[in-house]
Amino acid sequence: MHATRSPDIIVVGGGIVGTAAAAFLAQEGARVLLVERDGLASGASGANSGAVQHPFDPVLTQLYHPTLALYQALAEEAPGFRIDSRPAGLLLLAHDEATVRAEAAAMTSAYPYLATEVVGGAALQAIEPAMAPDVWGCLFDVAYPIAPGAGTYAYATLAEERGVVIRAGRAASLEVDGDRVAGVRVDGRLFRADAVLAAAGPGTSALLDPTGRWAPIAPVWGVVVETAHAAHAAHGGMVLESVEAYGPGGLNFHYVLCDGAGSVGSTHLDDEPVPADWIERVLLNAAGFVPAIADAAIRSVRCCPRPQSADGRPLIGWVPGLRGLAVCAGHGPWGVSTGPGSARLAADLLLGRSPIIPPELDPARFGAPRG
Repeated sequence: MHATRSPDIIVVGGGIVGTAAAAFLAQEGARVLLVERDGLASGASGANSGAVQHPFDPVLTQLYHPTLALYQALAEEAPGFRIDSRPAGLLLLAHDEATVRAEAAAMTSAYPYLATEVVGGAALQAIEPAMAPDVWGCLFDVAYPIAPGAGTYAYATLAEERGVVIRAGRAASLEVDGDRVAGVRVDGRLFRADAVLAAAGPGTSALLDPTGRWAPIAPVWGVVVETAHAAHAAHGGMVLESVEAYGPGGLNFHYVLCDGAGSVGSTHLDDEPVPADWIERVLLNAAGFVPAIADAAIRSVRCCPRPQSADGRPLIGWVPGLRGLAVCAGHGPWGVSTGPGSARLAADLLLGRSPIIPPELDPARFGAPRG
């Protein structure tokens, strides 16, 4: 793309959705400008727990399966990105056997193609030797650990190789001309384009409606503690997750082992927390499932706002009331697991194709942002 020429499409947001969409658009010959307010992968795309896993939602599953295929293709094209060809496995855990069996029955009914196995006691410890003795688990052949941010950086690299201009550390605002988006304004400079894709994570609502009256996407804050490898995961680093209700502060147990480090989480908080205040609570909660985590050396703590939509599902499609404006945002905790599949749909839409987007994801379900 030549810097002196106007882009065909402007993408606002440098997370997994924005970078993937930019790469897909440029691959088809579009001139693309990507604008990111902070840095690439600076939000949930880079501070997540580090796993691509089945969302157990019939609508999101339609985004998950294409996402897996796109990640496998990305691994072949981007040398720095890795994802296993086979899943490491997912263990859904609880301290109550009946809870786990009910979860297994529900999943088998909804997704009969997923093999499930309920294990407890010695059988569970044979799978994960450091598991607490009173824990029960349901084993699924899904979940792929990947390094947080790896997919975003790989897609950004591909995008630049394909001619995308990336401007990070720049805030963007929409330039509206009547009922049409004319482009975006960055540092006072207007960049015109035929279309704009809003993929700004939790900032998407404010981008589309600065008045704040239309806000279907809001931040839900997650705190993740990274530790040295806790002495378990003898079977390749399965993803561990509790199915029990969130405790105080929206805390549940999630553990992913990737590249020798364990990501322990996580919280679901409406207000931005002080991450250090949650380290002990996160680790003590996790130790109730895997006691060895309590003794693992702490490497770091990270915190991010997940872009959560009001109904738990993303917005993908044309924004009502503003021609030339599309949105792909609001994935909540499922951005890494469904982002590339979502971005592919958004890219096809902007390229004038007719992708099959589930009606449940239509942005119009929340009304028009400036209507």
